[in-house]
Amino acid sequence: MSEGRPETDCRSSAFRCGVVALLGRPNSGKSTLLNAVLGEKLAITAARAQTTRSRILGILTRPGAQILFYDTPGVHRGEARFNRAMTDAALAAAEDADLRVILFESTAGWDTPEQRLAELAPPLLLVRTKRDLGTPTPVPEPQRFSEILEVSAERQEGLERLLERIVAYLPKAAPLYPEDSLTDRPLRFLAAEQIREVAFEIFREEIPYALAVEVEEWNESEEELRIRANVLVERESQKGIVVGQGGRMLRDLGTEARRRLGGLLQKTVHLKLWVKTDRDWTKKLRRIRELGYL
Repeated sequence: MSEGRPETDCRSSAFRCGVVALLGRPNSGKSTLLNAVLGEKLAITAARAQTTRSRILGILTRPGAQILFYDTPGVHRGEARFNRAMTDAALAAAEDADLRVILFESTAGWDTPEQRLAELAPPLLLVRTKRDLGTPTPVPEPQRFSEILEVSAERQEGLERLLERIVAYLPKAAPLYPEDSLTDRPLRFLAAEQIREVAFEIFREEIPYALAVEVEEWNESEEELRIRANVLVERESQKGIVVGQGGRMLRDLGTEARRRLGGLLQKTVHLKLWVKTDRDWTKKLRRIRELGYL
């Protein structure tokens, strides 16, 4: 092996492995970046605040390194119990990480969430996302950060440089997961998230953010998968919107979710959806945990 190139043998003392927390305000591009570097659709994305509700582990194994990415909920100033719980989850992930990567949309204004994250313990990388959208705004106190990088996940720009710099900050350690691992999340949770993403796309602003999906039954064979899941809303009045006239909206949701799940799992998927009212579930920490968000 030529001088200066990292060893690729996982048993080598030069191998690096560590946890990287992806942090930022809602819609800063954390989930989009995670999907881009993994080359897989692991985390759901939507043009709505706090689409990501829990730490999602994405595992990337490269020659000489294994990077354990945690996609985290957005950090913001919301004081509702659910919002505070999501922010606490993000900050807890930051404390446990070997490297903290703060994502900041290039044209956004620097505000309380960024200031709070900038005060975390180093090493801190600031990654300016969506650099293709316009002229970047100034960053206060750039000396707080170990490095400042720019990426556009949509255009696949700056990703390789970002990964190289991330690896440089990781400790020398053996890999924690097999080389072909993608995440530690169960398929049931990932399926529920895929259904929720489709719901957000279909209903847009008609249904509030507090829509959740809970998988009740999961029967899998080599050829097919049968899923029964509940689409949860907080108000009885919201059920009619999700069901739609003659059940049309629920059928549309089921059809698209079934298509995406079939592509994700590479097998025939049979999906049955019911709409249920779970009143004020976002105010109940026990229920939030049951749904896998904490």
